[in-house]
Amino acid sequence: MVRLSTRKSLLTIVVIALFIGFFSVHFVHGLRIEYHVEKQWIKIWINKDGTIDLLYNLTLACDSGGIITWITIGQPNKEFTIGSCTDLYSQHLQARKIVDGWWGVNCTLKDPLKPGQKGTVILLTRVDKMIWEDETNPGNVCMMFTASWWDVSVEDLQIAVVLPQDVKKEEIRCSPDWNNCSLEEGRWVVYWEQRSLSPNERFPVGVSFPKKYVDKWYSRSVWDQVGGALSSMTVPIAALSVIAIAAVVMMKSRGRLAYVQPRFSMEALGVRKGLTAVEAATLLDVEPRKVLTMILFGLMKKGAVEVLETDPRLRLRVVSTTGLHYYENWFIDAIVTSSLIGTLSDEKLSLLILKLRREVDEKVKYYCRADTIEHYRKVVERAWRQVNAAKTPEVKADAFNENLEWLMVAEGFRRRTKRTFSREEEVPSQSSWWLPYWVVHHSPTSFRAGAEGKPMTPPTLQGSQFANAVVTTVESTVNGIVSDIEAFSKSLALAAPSTRAGAPPPVVRSGCVCACASCACACACASCACACASGGAG
Repeated sequence: MVRLSTRKSLLTIVVIALFIGFFSVHFVHGLRIEYHVEKQWIKIWINKDGTIDLLYNLTLACDSGGIITWITIGQPNKEFTIGSCTDLYSQHLQARKIVDGWWGVNCTLKDPLKPGQKGTVILLTRVDKMIWEDETNPGNVCMMFTASWWDVSVEDLQIAVVLPQDVKKEEIRCSPDWNNCSLEEGRWVVYWEQRSLSPNERFPVGVSFPKKYVDKWYSRSVWDQVGGALSSMTVPIAALSVIAIAAVVMMKSRGRLAYVQPRFSMEALGVRKGLTAVEAATLLDVEPRKVLTMILFGLMKKGAVEVLETDPRLRLRVVSTTGLHYYENWFIDAIVTSSLIGTLSDEKLSLLILKLRREVDEKVKYYCRADTIEHYRKVVERAWRQVNAAKTPEVKADAFNENLEWLMVAEGFRRRTKRTFSREEEVPSQSSWWLPYWVVHHSPTSFRAGAEGKPMTPPTLQGSQFANAVVTTVESTVNGIVSDIEAFSKSLALAAPSTRAGAPPPVVRSGCVCACASCACACACASCACACASGGAG
């Protein structure tokens, strides 16, 4: 009886344990994962050999519920190879090819995403069977593509397609009309963008161009050429599916997937606007000491820093640290202080320049660098035109002082400043926030002998005096902001190269991806049967 009772007790415990385990697991896995796609940036390089290089830069944000541990990114067909899969730290992610009934890449995150966190996967693949004969435009081949649609919203969708070498702009046909078309290293790039896509909203795009620019393409007929060789007998085994992405959730507890710059650039997404004068100067490769001077002037203009001495070295007092740009905070960190008064560290200034370059590289990474550079050159020229167009000395001085940081970016600052202000005109000094600094530290002795021996800012200056004052202020600060220019320059030269020196993205050519509507092919090329798939998380 004792043994029977013991057995019954054990059985009861096991049943209860199984019961609790089943329902607890069911409850946990039944949690609804709330998430959204923050960005879905896609770039396609069309290769001459009939393949494409497909770069997906996807950021998914976990809002509530469970934890996301891996993301699966669909591919147009099973004829693909994985080039690389990384996160924003450029850390390698485990990537597994899936071709069993569905074509894609399973990417395992380094750390799962908890609610309130977001993670980015950067996947590069090469896909074959992507060029199809364009039956609508005889003599052309085409590629069509539909970005993944999701059961949730997509905040930012951007698609760029790099056309083959030598394709002319007038030869490009696309649907819908592009948002932008620009040159990237001699190749035309068409670009589309959509914001705030609704759940399951689709955005198909397509490009068509003469077939002479590629070596291989596919069509529905077995007698049509495929690369002009025996491979012409190859028949596409299926239509090209829509790119689909599925995020699959596992219930585990680990740390956060951190956020850092991606390895691959995605240029030709238009001009990167919104840079400050300091960031633009960094992009335009302005001399580093001049960039540091611009930062110091910005701090002085805000009243955040006061210059106490200039000889033998700059000695500064920190007045405020609120409302500063990130690089202004770095500049203040470079001050070796004692009770908020100190001198600048050359080592920290060189580190500031290196970090600033990386930050600017990150900001322009997904845009056309050449067009962005040209844009900011025009911004600088507009600033100079605004000053020169002023009708009165007062308006001219106001415009000059307000835009001084932008004006400093231009080459020939000394020459252009002296040409802007005529000798005869009287320039008021009320808006010249830099003038007290000049009077105290850089002006002739006659300007410093004010009442009771205190320096006095003159209410007006002759045009030539004004020009000399600002030029002297800028050049003296540039020359004195670093104590050992040779060591400073060497530290920049010996530092690891910034991302701008990295290898360019792989060169790719055209392909054809069908755009599906209820599995009825909307392809502008071959009338293939489409196999659709959507994205999701759960």
